[in-house]
Amino acid sequence: MIKTISKTAVLTAVLASVATGAMAKDWIEKVEVKRDGIDVIPVEVKANAYNYTKIKSGNHRFMLRLSAKATNGERIVAMKVGSFKNVLYFEGDGNLWSKSFQNRDVGAGTKRSVSISYTPVIPMAKVKWQGWDPVQACSLNLDKVLKSGMKKSVALSKTWTVSAKAYFELDAVAAKKNKAEKNKWSFKNTTHQRDGYGYDVTVKCLPAQ
Repeated sequence: MIKTISKTAVLTAVLASVATGAMAKDWIEKVEVKRDGIDVIPVEVKANAYNYTKIKSGNHRFMLRLSAKATNGERIVAMKVGSFKNVLYFEGDGNLWSKSFQNRDVGAGTKRSVSISYTPVIPMAKVKWQGWDPVQACSLNLDKVLKSGMKKSVALSKTWTVSAKAYFELDAVAAKKNKAEKNKWSFKNTTHQRDGYGYDVTVKCLPAQ
């Protein structure tokens, strides 16, 4: 009898956990991070007589649009954008770049939909890239023109324009309406959802110095 009750209790707890998890997934309708406007400033890459060597630009201003929408009974209470994978609002990031938004930034727990235009200036050393970084983008272009028959000295004497994708991820946090409006939300009574985005950056491959 004791064993039967114990098994029943465990099964009930598991089913309750599954139900809660399924419900939590429905708290957020949409999360999106994307470019906001036209980014015309290129990232510059230096070269020597042999290849491309390093990024000349110290930092870059990114133009981001951060958006999240909760379901009818919930509210967006926080968001966090970062240039790396697995961005989580409730976790630290070490030496990685991120920016958190909460309280008045997102409507103090009163809004289902939040949209923020954000233009951070980020050091190049903190930017994570999707596929290849700017130096690799220039090197790939060099390989391409060399295969077409151009001499390396000629190729490296020219300015080339290519592209690379900076990676951003947005984590949005939602809470029940009453908890959100009273600022009584925490890790335990919220849920979150993420979106990732490859931000196209113009790369200028400079002539060898």
